[in-house]
Amino acid sequence: MAPQIWTSLGQSATTRAALGILAIATLAAGCVASGEGAGGAGFGAQPLRANGAFSAAIDGDNFTVAYDGVAAKATMSHRINKDVGGLACVPALSIEVARPDGSCKLQLEYQAGFAGEGLVLKAASFYAKSGIYQDDQLIQTIDCPGWATEPAKGVVVYTSTAGTGSLPLAPLGQPNAGLAVATLRGVTLKPTFSGPLTMRFKGRSFDVDLSNITFTGDVVSNGDENVACVKTFHDFPQWELKDINPGSPGFDTTYGLDAFKGKKVVVALVSDWCGSCLAQTADMQKLQDEANAGGKSDTVMIVINDKASNTPKALTAKAKNIPIFQDTGAVDAWGKMNAPFAGKFSGSQIRNSGYGYAKNGKNIMYFAPNGSGSLDLTAFQNAVRTVINAKDEE
Repeated sequence: MAPQIWTSLGQSATTRAALGILAIATLAAGCVASGEGAGGAGFGAQPLRANGAFSAAIDGDNFTVAYDGVAAKATMSHRINKDVGGLACVPALSIEVARPDGSCKLQLEYQAGFAGEGLVLKAASFYAKSGIYQDDQLIQTIDCPGWATEPAKGVVVYTSTAGTGSLPLAPLGQPNAGLAVATLRGVTLKPTFSGPLTMRFKGRSFDVDLSNITFTGDVVSNGDENVACVKTFHDFPQWELKDINPGSPGFDTTYGLDAFKGKKVVVALVSDWCGSCLAQTADMQKLQDEANAGGKSDTVMIVINDKASNTPKALTAKAKNIPIFQDTGAVDAWGKMNAPFAGKFSGSQIRNSGYGYAKNGKNIMYFAPNGSGSLDLTAFQNAVRTVINAKDEE
């Protein structure tokens, strides 16, 4: 079946292509905020509009949703800076675009990242079925024209909270930086993504590339003197080791926990000759698969093999794609992982211990070993799931 396409303004393919070229040309100038002052209306006002489309494969067919010329809405904030020549950083911005009847709504929500990251994607949502409400009661649903038939009743919203993306946006200059309400004229918002996002609703999912959609026009920003533009990061234990799992994306390279900054991380300390460790490693792979299937691939499972290794292939046979690091006496990653919890257990007694970290690097889970080399797998699974299901730390 041929791809199905809708456009709210009914442009021809030629017109849509021209708009795409115009959007690309606009982007070449970067993210520009021209004009100064507060207020939305006035001479030269340009309502924010979207251009571009996304395509997705679902139910064995391809579907395209186009937003060429559709009105969009951006909600933005900046940290007020009244210093002469001072710049104002942007801690949050959300973008929403939908057809005039409210169908096919796409939402992108951004927040301040860690130092040097700028605005990073927090969540993306696509309304395959939008809703009309009266007195907070759903009275009607609206299908997205040309989209796959959705078997679910009620509103259908596909979401992704694990994708990696950002929104390049320069700090505000004066006088906008010092205003409680600032209007940025002729801004082009160009979301970027490290790869396709996996959007999920209950048991259904599709991968989508949203990088071809841009938003151009005026954006109003609300100022606040107290908001933070950079999230605090609690440093991970510092070590770098070789990843020995052939199925891992980082196989045969040397790196450490900093590679997973912005992810929830679970680390288990194991020995490749230990029966309970092999079971724990297999469990870590199962928990990774479980997290991915549940739309929580923002969690990473990691195993560190004892420096006194015998047969590391016994471990890698238990894990298809999670990182397995080989510890060494010179690095002693085991000791560095256990350092904040040193006391009751030390040395080889910390085998089977587990450590969980929030996206900001804060330790939120410690699974204590029993010191004898045996393991309560159910208790370990429950501890790991507290990390998988933890809310983001701000």
